[in-house]
Amino acid sequence: MFPAPVTPAKKTRTRTVQDNAPPITPIKRRSPSPIRTSPSKRAKLSHLTDSPSKLSRGVLPEEFHACLNAQKRAILVALQRPPLQLSQTEETDNEEEPAANELALQQLDDLLRGTVQRGEGNSCLLIGPRSSGKTRIVAMALSSQSQQPIIIRLSGHVQTSDRLAMREIARQAAAQTGSSFLADSDVNEPTEDDTDVNLALPPSSHLPALISVLPTLKRPVVVILDAFDLFALHPRQALLYCLLDTAQSCRVADDMNGIAVIGVTTRVDTINLLEKRVKSRFSGRMLRTASPRKLSDWMAMTRAVLTTPVADENASEEWSEMWEQAVDQFLADRATASLLNDTFALTRDVATLGRILISVVLALSPSKPFPTHILLKSATLEQRCPPRLPFLQSLSYPCMCLLVAAMHARTSGHDSFTFEMLHEMFRDQVRTSSAAPVQLAGGSVGMMKCSREVLMAAFEYMIKVRGFVISGSNPANVAKEFGKYRCMAEREEVKKAIEKQGGTNVKKWFSKAK
Repeated sequence: MFPAPVTPAKKTRTRTVQDNAPPITPIKRRSPSPIRTSPSKRAKLSHLTDSPSKLSRGVLPEEFHACLNAQKRAILVALQRPPLQLSQTEETDNEEEPAANELALQQLDDLLRGTVQRGEGNSCLLIGPRSSGKTRIVAMALSSQSQQPIIIRLSGHVQTSDRLAMREIARQAAAQTGSSFLADSDVNEPTEDDTDVNLALPPSSHLPALISVLPTLKRPVVVILDAFDLFALHPRQALLYCLLDTAQSCRVADDMNGIAVIGVTTRVDTINLLEKRVKSRFSGRMLRTASPRKLSDWMAMTRAVLTTPVADENASEEWSEMWEQAVDQFLADRATASLLNDTFALTRDVATLGRILISVVLALSPSKPFPTHILLKSATLEQRCPPRLPFLQSLSYPCMCLLVAAMHARTSGHDSFTFEMLHEMFRDQVRTSSAAPVQLAGGSVGMMKCSREVLMAAFEYMIKVRGFVISGSNPANVAKEFGKYRCMAEREEVKKAIEKQGGTNVKKWFSKAK
């Protein structure tokens, strides 16, 4: 075996026996020669080998800037009308009941088909939480009908009285049919000097006659009552009685084209607000909508929105594949799943998810072209309430000791405390910690001592940042250390602050406050 070659030094030195050995020529391994292409072709192929993770850390090629803007526009349009029917996963049991929104849509479509095609009189209530798709369901059911009915929309927030509702019904019916339903002698149009709204309203006695005309119009009539529970608060519920009575008495005949009354509300006890005579006219159909029940539904909705196809002709298939791969990596990230899981545990409101995704999409730029969990985290924090006491995470050691002492005072039944009480608790804990220190790495560590002046300065700082507030009224001649204060922080907030800052002795002292 030959010895390793020795590189000769620049300076002269005495040669040894090993220097006379024949030199060994090292074997040179040739690196594979790169493919020879033109500079323009290399620039064109350079971005094909880049993964979305690499491009997210770099700058998007200029030729994809228009595709990114088109993708952002398509996602923002899709967020205005998020998907209603969620795609079922392969793990879903075939015997599982369909989604509540899908079932409500089917039932409402059947009800409207009976009114539009057969001239029936129907009524129903659409009940569900906010942002659960009630308005979308009504719009989709109306758009699927073979004939466009006369749609009259009323809102309990706007039509606060039956007279306002009657005028709005006459106005919308006249705009869609071209004929007036209120005589000029019945309504006095207001002038510029008139400020009373009642001058332009018809008398309440004309309400039954106006409602009874609706089924006889040329096309079927659909009355949509948004905030239906507010209409139930009107005196005598005359509007609801006339509408539901007309729908109940409507029969299939040559001179009847049908009427449907749809109430939309978020209150599940709306039916109990109706009077007995109104409830007897109601058909009893109550359709229910619901927010997504599983986290997988949120993930499927997020994927469906983010992968909205671009309608622009200039969008290339290469960009579509790159964007879908980036979305898959974004949703497969554990940090992304954790953020969505935390938000889903707080609220299942689809509108909240839409606002979070809007912030993520608006933050995309050529330097950050793909969604990441960092953008999702910042967008999620914007939608959450800020902490009441954000300074807890950065308090000094004396301030943390005063907080723990305040928790001990609260546990012992003293919501109000003085500085002397907290100082006495701290001295007792330091004395106890010195007698039984914490064993750490073969040694013992006790609590750090603080002088009275240091603790008093920390107490004044807690008063300044309103961590401690005055309890009741303290007399003017009472010194600050004897004034009564109370702690604004809750136990869980103090616990999180201690866990973030560390400190074994402080944690041990806090754990005793039970």
